[in-house]
Amino acid sequence: MPRPSAPLMTRDEFADLVSRVRVERRNPPAPRAVRDAMALVTEGVVVSAAEGPAEPSLPATGRAEPQVPQPYALSRWVDEGEGWGAANHRLELDIHGVASMTHIDALDHFRWEDRVLPGGELDDLRAGLVTRGVLIDVPGVLGVDVDPGDVITRAEIGETLRRQGVELRRGDALYFRLGRDGARCAHADLAADPMPGLSFECAEWLAEVAPSVVVTDAGLDPNPSEVEGVPVPWHILLLAALGVPLVDMAALGGLCETAARLNRYEFASTIAPLPIPASSGSPVNPLALF
Repeated sequence: MPRPSAPLMTRDEFADLVSRVRVERRNPPAPRAVRDAMALVTEGVVVSAAEGPAEPSLPATGRAEPQVPQPYALSRWVDEGEGWGAANHRLELDIHGVASMTHIDALDHFRWEDRVLPGGELDDLRAGLVTRGVLIDVPGVLGVDVDPGDVITRAEIGETLRRQGVELRRGDALYFRLGRDGARCAHADLAADPMPGLSFECAEWLAEVAPSVVVTDAGLDPNPSEVEGVPVPWHILLLAALGVPLVDMAALGGLCETAARLNRYEFASTIAPLPIPASSGSPVNPLALF
């Protein structure tokens, strides 16, 4: 059963781990990984794992209500001519945080001891991430609840993969379902509210697996943290040490239903960020193709 998050590591132990496992630069999926992923598309089924910003969303007018927190804002204007009109919008949004829509963190979103991995800018993901995706659905496959503040353990991941009949390969896109359901609230506080996550006992295992990207329906980091003095150790380890981009706030319900119906937990995964210069992240629409 998932267990409550509890301290497992001191800050000094975390620093030692980072030093032992860190890589010199990000390794994108190899051409062979792309070809192998496309060979998995046999059913013609496409599932989106994208979710919009947290609620409350903007009214139909596109204008925020006074004193109401909003995760994004639209400004609107109209071009008109004889017999025609065109509505135009400019979008402002929060890329990161609990109110954000499904988004990818570029490597330079986090640093550790002033170190940022080379090749860590968003523009280095311009070609997207196309590779084999693997869903790790601990709540669905094991039939357990992951409550806010709980962590999924290494043993539960191993048993889930065994029941799913999937072996991981280096360069996979790993989709971790933490069991989040329903609309997110724009008033939530990442620093204060309990959050489910992956136990940090999995850190060296995940470094060895070497995924090309990690996708979760929350943010992978539990709250409270299992590393004393480091509130988001998974973000730091993945982005600043292992060179693994992280997709937060994905909607994995449809993917889990499709995988269970087809009894297939591997698929072609495509994730393409917007090429926004100097940005530390981008909204994305992860697609799983069966």
